[in-house]
Amino acid sequence: MNLRNIYKIRTDFLVVVGMILVFIPIILLFHVRFLTSTILFFAIPAAYLFFRKQKQFTRLGATVFVGMIGAFVVDFLAEFNNAWSWAPDGQLVFPNKLFGLIPPDVLIWYFLWIVFTVVYYEHFFEHERIKRVSRRFKSVLTFFAATLALLLTAFYIDPELLRFRYAYLVIGSLGAVPFFYLIVKKPHLIGKLLKAGIFNIFLFLSFELTALKLDQWRFPGEYIGTVSLLGLQFPLEEFV
Repeated sequence: MNLRNIYKIRTDFLVVVGMILVFIPIILLFHVRFLTSTILFFAIPAAYLFFRKQKQFTRLGATVFVGMIGAFVVDFLAEFNNAWSWAPDGQLVFPNKLFGLIPPDVLIWYFLWIVFTVVYYEHFFEHERIKRVSRRFKSVLTFFAATLALLLTAFYIDPELLRFRYAYLVIGSLGAVPFFYLIVKKPHLIGKLLKAGIFNIFLFLSFELTALKLDQWRFPGEYIGTVSLLGLQFPLEEFV
C-alpha cells in the first residue's frame, strides 16, 4: 500500500471514529429513538465508507443475506428466552412484532450492523479486489436456512422445546464457534480480526451505554454476572 492510500485509510478511520463520538452526545441530548440511534451509529458511517471507496456488492449482498438469517435465529431464541429485550413500544417506529417477539426496527438494526461490519472490514483490511462469492456460500446458506426451518417448526409444534436457562451464555457460546473455527482454519487473519475487534468494542460500547441510558433495550433474563459502567448495568456475557 502506497503512502497516499495509507493517509486516506487513516483519515477515513479518524472520520468514522469522530462521527461516533459526535453522535453520542446528540443521541443523549435529544433522546432519540432506537432506530435513529441505529442510523447514526451504523448507516451514516457505512454510507461514508461506501462513498470513499467502491465496495464489492455481490460479496456484501451474499454476506448480509446469510447474516440476516442467522441474526433472525439468534434474536428469536434470545427474545423468547429473555436473554435481552429490545426497545419498548414507545421507542419503536414499527411496533408490530414478528411472531410476537421481534420488532421490524430490530431487523433493520441487524441489517445495518451487518452492512457496516462488512463494509468496515473490507474498507480497512481487505486490499485485494475479490469479486466472487466464497465457494462455501451455498453450504452456509443451506445450514442457516435449515436451522431457521427447524426453529419455526419447533415453535409451532411446542414453543417450550425452545426454552432454556442462561440463554445469553448459551447463545453467545454457540455464536463464538464460527469465529474460533475461522481463526483455526485461517490463522493469518488473527491480526486483522483483532484490529477490527478493537473498533467493534468501541462501537458497541458506545451503542450499549446510550441504549441503556435511554431505555432502548433491557436485560430481563438469567446471567452469570453483571457489569456496572458509568452507573449502568448489563450482563457479564454482553461485556465478554
